[in-house]
Amino acid sequence: MRLLPVLISAAVAGSIASATPAHAGVTFDFHTNTGFADAEDVRQGLGWDAAKLRTEAPKLTFKHNTRVTETWSVTCDDGRPFEAERIEQSMTEFLVAAVTYRPGGTEVAGFRITGSDMGMSSTMAPFLPDVTCPESDHGKTIRSSRQLATTTTRYLLAEAGTTSASLAELRTGPEVGE
Repeated sequence: MRLLPVLISAAVAGSIASATPAHAGVTFDFHTNTGFADAEDVRQGLGWDAAKLRTEAPKLTFKHNTRVTETWSVTCDDGRPFEAERIEQSMTEFLVAAVTYRPGGTEVAGFRITGSDMGMSSTMAPFLPDVTCPESDHGKTIRSSRQLATTTTRYLLAEAGTTSASLAELRTGPEVGE
């Protein structure tokens, strides 16, 4: 499976909480943005029948989303420390994919993903002293904060309008909320 290079690279970079394809017929390398999504896995993920997939296949889009989540110990006006999470960075890479067909040319076999053609990213400021407390029942202002953990989660998504399906996931770092 093409996830093996991702697993090895991630193991060298840090701890791995999980690295699994959501579906068996999906192979995707999160570092090169290349792989293959089997038609049956895409169809099931989107809740479609074979006829709907055949009709909609040329319009499907694929994205590689990355979310970096941080867990912090925060102390506000009341002096009681608590854990707070924030999405430090959110990134989307728009992937280039081509529909592949089974012999005969009418039945969709899957989608060959050959890279990305553009992306976008957003970030948030950390929990800093003298800014608004993230939980109002602890007071109005942060007095101190300390970062506890960072988790990076990457997803391969198939999208059709407002419907999407997660086809593969790679997580490095601890589970968020632990």
